Amino acid sequence: MKKIFAVLMFLAAGIGFAQGSGRTIPINLSYFGETITHPGLELGYENAFHGGFNFTLSVGTYVHQRNHTGLFLNAGVNWRHTFPVGYSPEIGLGIGYLHTWAHGGPTYVVDSAGNVSVTRAGRPHFMPSLKLGLFGWDLRKGADVPARVNADIVVFGQYPYNSYFMPRAALRVGATYYHELEQN
Repeated sequence: MKKIFAVLMFLAAGIGFAQGSGRTIPINLSYFGETITHPGLELGYENAFHGGFNFTLSVGTYVHQRNHTGLFLNAGVNWRHTFPVGYSPEIGLGIGYLHTWAHGGPTYVVDSAGNVSVTRAGRPHFMPSLKLGLFGWDLRKGADVPARVNADIVVFGQYPYNSYFMPRAALRVGATYYHELEQN
């Protein structure tokens, strides 16, 4: 939780330092449905750096009822092409940290010596991801609204999961607001 707070403070500081620079700060808020129906939220930031490429940083959570709750921090690089009418598909790769807590009882941990213990701290996981954004619409084209709406399929991994790699899928539906900072 402290790491997520630190990331949010970093984002807030970046926005604060950018005041008066004439920059645009894109902030994304999305529904993040792990295996489509397990509800969650994701808050993200993006920064364009070359052509159609952008860097993203996000924090999110989801609840897989009667199984686990996940909290994640993800960084990625996306490529997006925006057509003149506003249609803007994208594809991206990311790496992240996922922390899960089991629902409905204690989590048992077995060490290398075969000793069993109970933990309430949850479990850390490596979280690589692939984003397929087949539906995206930049409302700044034609409608002159400083926003973009999107619906993406996110395939992500959870490692380790019982000593294996567990692939998961999520539906990510949201909007990015492009906040224009004033120049001084």
